[in-house]
Amino acid sequence: MKNSTDISLRTWVVFALMCLIGIGILGRIIYIQTFESAKWTQMGENYTQQVRSISPSRGQIYSEGGHLLATSVPSYNIYWDSQSEGIKQDSLEKHLPAISELFAQTFKDRTNKEYYQLLKEAQRKELRYQLIQKNVDFLTRKALLKADFISLGANRSGFIFERVDIRKKPFGKLAGRTIGRDREGSRVGLELAYNEELAGIEGKQLQQRLAGNVWKPLSNDFIVEPKEGLDLITTIDVHLQDVASHALERQLKQHEATWGTVILMEVNTGYIKAISNLIRDPENGQYYETHNKAIAATVEPGSTFKLASIIAGLDDGMFSLTDSIDTGNGVEYFYNKPMKDSNYKSDGSGGHGKITMEEVFEQSSNIGTALAIREAYGMNPQAFLDKLHAMGLGQKLGIRIPGEGAPKIYKKEREGSWSGLSLTQMAIGYEVQQTPLQTLAFYNAIANGGTMLRPQFVKEIQNKGKVVQSFAPIVLKERICKDQTLGLARKMMEGVCEEGGTADYVFKSCKFKCAGKTGTAKISKTGGYYNNRYRASFCGYFPAENPKYSCIVLVNDTKTGVYYGSSIAAPVFRELADKIYATRYEMHQDNTPEINLAEAKLPTSMDGSWEDLNLVFSTLNIPTEGSIQSDWASISTKQDKVALGERKTTSGLVPNVKGMGLQDALYLLENAGLKVQVKGTGMVKSQSVLPGSRIPSNKLITIALS
Repeated sequence: MKNSTDISLRTWVVFALMCLIGIGILGRIIYIQTFESAKWTQMGENYTQQVRSISPSRGQIYSEGGHLLATSVPSYNIYWDSQSEGIKQDSLEKHLPAISELFAQTFKDRTNKEYYQLLKEAQRKELRYQLIQKNVDFLTRKALLKADFISLGANRSGFIFERVDIRKKPFGKLAGRTIGRDREGSRVGLELAYNEELAGIEGKQLQQRLAGNVWKPLSNDFIVEPKEGLDLITTIDVHLQDVASHALERQLKQHEATWGTVILMEVNTGYIKAISNLIRDPENGQYYETHNKAIAATVEPGSTFKLASIIAGLDDGMFSLTDSIDTGNGVEYFYNKPMKDSNYKSDGSGGHGKITMEEVFEQSSNIGTALAIREAYGMNPQAFLDKLHAMGLGQKLGIRIPGEGAPKIYKKEREGSWSGLSLTQMAIGYEVQQTPLQTLAFYNAIANGGTMLRPQFVKEIQNKGKVVQSFAPIVLKERICKDQTLGLARKMMEGVCEEGGTADYVFKSCKFKCAGKTGTAKISKTGGYYNNRYRASFCGYFPAENPKYSCIVLVNDTKTGVYYGSSIAAPVFRELADKIYATRYEMHQDNTPEINLAEAKLPTSMDGSWEDLNLVFSTLNIPTEGSIQSDWASISTKQDKVALGERKTTSGLVPNVKGMGLQDALYLLENAGLKVQVKGTGMVKSQSVLPGSRIPSNKLITIALS
């Protein structure tokens, strides 16, 4: 009994002690939470460490010629941890004035006194992540890291250089929307389409959490080094992109259009060489790349769709190009709704009258096209719809850049908004919708022997210059029509650009043949169309005999009263084609501006240094006629030999540099003491001071090259 009493007593004593301990712990918890919460929270934050992910450098985007279109430029934010464990206070106090002066001289946004006060205040408040400067470039960072005290490293000096990559586009808005932007949550263009390749692989770094959930690297080293992203080599040609963008912008400004787009494609590959999307800012009237209309905007194409309509009828054997169509005086009624040709006149004197099917296309007759398609498919509209889809016009192109608009072409008769007018409206490019890129892909198939290719924007993916993946042409449709039909289509398109065609005056003086189709479409609104608001376009390819490039130009809603495709869009096409012809040797088919090489056996040469010319002639075994005793020679190319002539220079007199290349001309003129101004490129055709004249007192001379 006594033992039981002792055990019970001990049990109660232990229980009482446990209760007292529990009450003490609970009291301490309440005290800490009430009175010491801020202190312990700060300590917890100060000493929490974690391995965190580090974003790698993003890959670069290049043009096909190696020009940077988008690049990540390293930038650094400088912070100071005044409580870094490795800081020696005596050394810090000694160096603070010099560091303050260094920052003041480097950044020039504060005086050295202000920087000193900033650092001392951070020290007094025991701040662990005081911002010193943002967006410091690489070279400045490199110089600062060599400075006394800062060179001790992040732990011993407290100065942290946090890298932040900034995405830059060296060529500004050129192809800006297609290249896209790299902004988390709102990437577009190639930046989005190839984000996985460009992004790289994250690294790992040990960091310490500071107050305010700010993380500070404990060192500049990594546990796992970030792996930088891969590089894209695009199909874009910077020179052609520049020409296309400026030609389009000039036309848009001249006619105050709301937006416009131009796309240039390489016929045999489907590679996009240039693409520009310019939208007018109504506030300042300037044009910017804010939306990729070329890819996303599904619009009624208007007359450029007539090519598909007539190809359908030709391929199905419904009519021939020599068949006659009576277009009357320029107005025809379908279900009591008038359809007019562009040359309609209210007094009844307009219209094309009776013309062939080929002329219907070349003169872009709405009535002729509509009548021909109604005659061919009026009893079986489904056959027309099936043919359009069989040619690939009803499907997306499947390009990798997100946002491609879906084409709208009826799949079944009487579906959706189908009416008795639908067949004739579709024939001339209404009640159908396509993006400009989809229209171009179809026209490119005509140029490419009937094979439709997927447009592509990237040729290669590289890792530090080594090819990881390359992109060959992708065939979407082996044949869109029969070979005979293809030949007829190309014949019609060439006729548009020749005498009698809707664009004949645009291409009248062209040195090479072009093929294409003009388009003018009313702009739709809910329940109908706007009055006097149009969309102008031109789509085609060049040179017509051996197509190298296809191109579409679309200009939306001009305000100057000029709106036809031949007046608005075709001139942009012509300008771009001319520039390409002038700068692409393969387009000249063995012709040069100076001499026909089919008739001349020998290449031409500019006048210049006899030593250099003699080396070339002897190496190529080119026979010469005459002898040279001076340092400079003039050259005259004959059928089977080169005639030589001497060019003598006299001290104090202006040299004759006509016919020379720029390098030799500059050498002679500058050695004569002249200051040279140059205009143009190529060979010297004129000089502002006559050869043999005395050196002018101002020593200025202008040479014009061509």
